[in-house]
Amino acid sequence: MSYGYGVSTSLFQMARAYTIFASDGKSLPATLIKNGQIPAGVPVISPENAQAVRHMLNLAAGPGGTAQKAQTMGYSVGGKTGTAHKQEGKGYAGKKYRGVFVGMAPIEKPRIVVAVMIDEPSNGRYYGGDVAAPVFSQTVQQSLRLMGVQPDMSVKPQIVANGVEESF
Repeated sequence: MSYGYGVSTSLFQMARAYTIFASDGKSLPATLIKNGQIPAGVPVISPENAQAVRHMLNLAAGPGGTAQKAQTMGYSVGGKTGTAHKQEGKGYAGKKYRGVFVGMAPIEKPRIVVAVMIDEPSNGRYYGGDVAAPVFSQTVQQSLRLMGVQPDMSVKPQIVANGVEESF
């Protein structure tokens, strides 16, 4: 759940809200069935505002942002981290957390929205940018590859070769 310490939404509700930014301001119906038809959607914000929010989400996942670990090789991404104490009884647990990251990719023409929540992370870190963003990155990387979506960013080669002088 995303609490904001007063407002409670599920991870699904958060992901669905992000589809508005991904679809240039239209609220699309949620479905589990692929029927080959493009949903019409209902405009709820202007396309310009949706694009502006996508730009801000991209900055959050970029250098200096809270979600640098969400970056995905070859694809531009954007999203928002969240970290909350877990609710326990009528208050909040002192050392129990939920780390969240919700984002989309590629950022200019999003094809997918991915929401990740890590409940009570146990590796010593609990911020959404540390525990949920890397899962988002891997999920986006593999999903877009399987969907056949071409990378929208240049990929730097990972192989480094050093010249060696011949001995003969």
